[in-house]
Amino acid sequence: MSTIKDVAALAGVSIGSVSNYLNGKQQRESTSKRIKKAMKQLNYHQNIIASGLKKNKTMSIGIVINQLTDFFSMSIVSAIETYVEKFGYSIIVCDYHDDKERFEQKIDFLLNRSIDAIIVFHQDHSTPMLQKVVENNIPIVAIDAPIQGINSDVVVVNNYDSSKTGVNYLINKGYKNIGIIAGSPKNYISQKRQRGYESALKQNGITIKSEYIWQGDYTIQSGYEGFTQLINTVNLDAIFIINYYMSLGAMKAYLKIKKQPKIEFLVYDHFFVNDIFYPDVNSIEQPVEKIGVTAGKLLINRLESLTTNKDYQIVYCNNFFRHT
Repeated sequence: MSTIKDVAALAGVSIGSVSNYLNGKQQRESTSKRIKKAMKQLNYHQNIIASGLKKNKTMSIGIVINQLTDFFSMSIVSAIETYVEKFGYSIIVCDYHDDKERFEQKIDFLLNRSIDAIIVFHQDHSTPMLQKVVENNIPIVAIDAPIQGINSDVVVVNNYDSSKTGVNYLINKGYKNIGIIAGSPKNYISQKRQRGYESALKQNGITIKSEYIWQGDYTIQSGYEGFTQLINTVNLDAIFIINYYMSLGAMKAYLKIKKQPKIEFLVYDHFFVNDIFYPDVNSIEQPVEKIGVTAGKLLINRLESLTTNKDYQIVYCNNFFRHT
């Protein structure tokens, strides 16, 4: 069986250079290429378990999301995995189906497997199990929202500004009766996006009317019900939908109308399905790859002791606005 010494000899580099390569440390591209080529020729495979034992790590990162079927979350997870695997880490992904008890069970599951760090999606508030994670000095990165009651690194998008920009675009096109399918007023993301909507209206002298606001629960059915309610009760000429799945329901409801009125759509999130919507929709696209890579970098920096416990960061990733 080949050893690091064999790899170093064939690549013409030091054993330390091979060790640095295996540990994901930066070095010259030419050196990395020679090491990689030598490893392939010798069929050398790093013993992750042994490496982890030396570092007192399991080389695993737990990720907790709401639904494994969620396009947005899983696109980010893919980017996270691609980044952290360069440093020898693997991921364990769990979902909790918007169930608080199940969420606690999943965190407990990950702790029992001695994961080195945790990435959490869509959590606004601390929980007993998350507090236990902190007590065990396990790094946490929160995605989408800061977790109240916990100090952790956070990766978010500019929810308020992008929503305001999108609604201003609708207003500048001449639309005044703009509805919104929002989420829970207690939810961080929903708050920011609805405030962006309301700020754009105020800025343009348009009165905010409660009858133009529908609070949904981020499901397709909720979007369907919300659009149906709004179209039947107010004089709607444009609509802002703050969640991808609710937009699918709203579009379904719109297409069922026999004599379809002209309504301009603004949707938060952009995936391939948006490109086949009819009528065309304006989209606020979240940079899912950048979010994932940013989360991965924050964790690796903390796991490799490149940042201190007091250096918690909130990193904002800018969205892209796609208009018709």
